[in-house]
Amino acid sequence: MAVLATGNQRVYLHSETEEEETTNTVSKYPIQAGNNITDHTQREEQTFTFEGLLFGNDRYDIQRQWQQLLDWQHNGTILQYAGAIWHGNMMITNLHRTYEDGGYKNALKFSMELTYIDVVQSSFVKAVNVGPKAPSPPANPGVWVTVRPGNTYWGWWRQYGTPIQTLRDWNHWPDRRIPVGVRARVK
Repeated sequence: MAVLATGNQRVYLHSETEEEETTNTVSKYPIQAGNNITDHTQREEQTFTFEGLLFGNDRYDIQRQWQQLLDWQHNGTILQYAGAIWHGNMMITNLHRTYEDGGYKNALKFSMELTYIDVVQSSFVKAVNVGPKAPSPPANPGVWVTVRPGNTYWGWWRQYGTPIQTLRDWNHWPDRRIPVGVRARVK
């Protein structure tokens, strides 16, 4: 007998087989001697497969329990399983029911796959809105212009008094290739 539960809701299962599988992906390229091996392997999923019978007083009781399993699967409910395998933080990933010889009066043959969900604690802190905040002034706003045909560093030097080399350092364009339509810092 096994129990699949969350909170006060439970479904009792008669599990005939219980299987557990853990998969790791390991590096397929050479690893340099002395490197930490855990940097080259990743734990994938841990899955549990169960087969057995779901018993009930009548077909309606069995259908109610089956619907509970379907609801848990659909809603992504995190469950605890207690049978030969005991494990928490599991989610139903596959459900299958079988009717052999027309089915049973008080039982339903099933198979189910559960996947372990690694629930971690996060240091995330929700931001709290404290109202509008005045924008801080830029550190060094400078003077910017939109480049027009015929603009040159020499022309900006004459108009704004900024040395040509400073204009080149700010804008990073060759003297004869200043693109038209972009913003350029001139002071």
